[in-house]
Amino acid sequence: MVLASSERKNGVWIPGMPESKDNESKAPTLDEILGLFRESNTYFGPFHRQCSEEEDYYLGRRSVPAPEGIDPVWPATAGAIINVGTDHVDINNLQIDVPSGPRAKARAERLKRFYQGVWSSIKEPVLRTATRQAFLYGIGWLKVMFDADRWPNSPILEDFKDEAAYKEALNDFMEDRDLAFPFVVSVVNPRNLIWDDSRNRVKWCIEFTQRNVREIQRRYPEWTTRKDATSISQWIEYWDEEWVAYIADDEFVYGPHRHGYGFNPYTPISPVHSFTFSDGPPQDRYRGILRDVHSLLDEEARMVTQLSAIIRTTAYRTLDFAGPRAQAEEAAETYEIFGGKNVIPPGVDVRPSPMVQVPPDLFQQLNIIQTLIEQATFPNVIRGVRPRGVSSGFGISVLAGMGRLVFQGVADGVRHSLEQVNTKFAKLVEFKIRGRVTVHARTDVHNYDQSIGPDDIKGYYENIVQIKAEAPEEREREALLAMRLHSAGIISLYEAQRRSGITNPLEEQMQLRAELLMNNEQFMQAQTQLLIDQVGLAQQMSEVVGGPNQMPGNVGSMNLGGAQLPRVGEAATQQQNAMNQADPAVFPQGMSGIDRLGAQLGGPTGGPVNVPSGQRLGG
Repeated sequence: MVLASSERKNGVWIPGMPESKDNESKAPTLDEILGLFRESNTYFGPFHRQCSEEEDYYLGRRSVPAPEGIDPVWPATAGAIINVGTDHVDINNLQIDVPSGPRAKARAERLKRFYQGVWSSIKEPVLRTATRQAFLYGIGWLKVMFDADRWPNSPILEDFKDEAAYKEALNDFMEDRDLAFPFVVSVVNPRNLIWDDSRNRVKWCIEFTQRNVREIQRRYPEWTTRKDATSISQWIEYWDEEWVAYIADDEFVYGPHRHGYGFNPYTPISPVHSFTFSDGPPQDRYRGILRDVHSLLDEEARMVTQLSAIIRTTAYRTLDFAGPRAQAEEAAETYEIFGGKNVIPPGVDVRPSPMVQVPPDLFQQLNIIQTLIEQATFPNVIRGVRPRGVSSGFGISVLAGMGRLVFQGVADGVRHSLEQVNTKFAKLVEFKIRGRVTVHARTDVHNYDQSIGPDDIKGYYENIVQIKAEAPEEREREALLAMRLHSAGIISLYEAQRRSGITNPLEEQMQLRAELLMNNEQFMQAQTQLLIDQVGLAQQMSEVVGGPNQMPGNVGSMNLGGAQLPRVGEAATQQQNAMNQADPAVFPQGMSGIDRLGAQLGGPTGGPVNVPSGQRLGG
């Protein structure tokens, strides 16, 4: 691997990046990685300091000028702006679609369920944290990794006494592997990251942080250092599209090795509002929502501190004792403000300290500052505060909807990022795992137990993610509108379900069809007949009455269409022959055990019913 030479564009230095030569990639050397790290760290230094400054505003760590004895007050305005913005990006209701042609509908449905299941199975607040970073820093980062430690170790034939024991252990291994999900999605703070800033794609990234020496040695015992175990070392991770290397204190700890991912595991979340300039250094191109209101937040803190100081002075008024010094001091020591009787010596006058009035201009100026903050971020109506001069619910709803447009830029950035991460999931299965991976996930409505393998992908990575910045009441109104449009024949049932927030409309349609089938009278009769055959009830009743010709007439009424019950031993044969005459039916997930007769009765034309899950009956 060679490093491209650095260049300047419009006076801005752009660090060199790893490039392949003659389609032959060589492992990066230690000097190349460290040189790239030092140069790029200088380039990204102002942006990293900017990130630290944004954190100070968000966490309220800014200093507020105040006289001695006055406690400074930092309003929670900055934190509220970031948190409210994050809450309005609806990451809990992701809608993922995999477009495909008619022949690949089932495969697309499996991929969609897999992607949906992955994000439903992630318990850590990964997306929420990354979204908060996008609001705060102007960019967030997701990191996709394959964690082999989450899978059990495969058995080795030599460790078992015979082939049967090995096969049993192998079956246990496959079951355990099916229950474990080997992919990890984590959040990386942009303050600890430098990356390929060439604007094409992120070809390489370097993540750096501080790690304990004992922690490094526990993970990598081959690494040696003269430092004490309790000391801190600088940790560097280098990743590009082919190579990975870990470095501690300027020495290789791991690698460089080919990781086999087929991609760089780091994925940026770039909100629309972060691209203030199409060109320039990172500190100009990645700007959080607080960046333009720093001075206003500082001014708000100063004015709130002043107001607090005035109010506290007024609330705790003092008493002034005027008169001869000795008598005044004696009266001050014995005087009780609350309750009791006070004896005032002659010549001593007791009067309260002067009342301090809050200047009206202070409230007016504070209101102006807060209005300017709203204009630069989003209005308070988003938080449920009724604006002045607006009384109707419709007017408030319109203003709130307009205010939420500010959040849509971040929602679009998260959406594009998740589409890239889904593609990386597929590539890990196709290039790294090279086998099937199963995800198990549950929601309040859906069950996402889905396996995919390389045959399900075959280089097809297209997926569409929908994320909206809206309130729950807006989603309800959209669902009602979708129902009306479907009832009027304007949109299809599939589209109406999708607009209503149903993640898998096809699966839901199959479930509806299954419920209709279960309530079908003919189907219920067929199931009753099947139960009779399975428990041998027909044979028992025949023996009681003296043969098949003497069966009670009411038993014959339970079969389909009044047909005669089959003779003993013929039911299984007839069922098998019927199943051999045509392809096995396909039915919704969770309906295994329903025979072909039920599928035929429930189908629109009496034939098999296609279902995305691909689950088959019988056979």
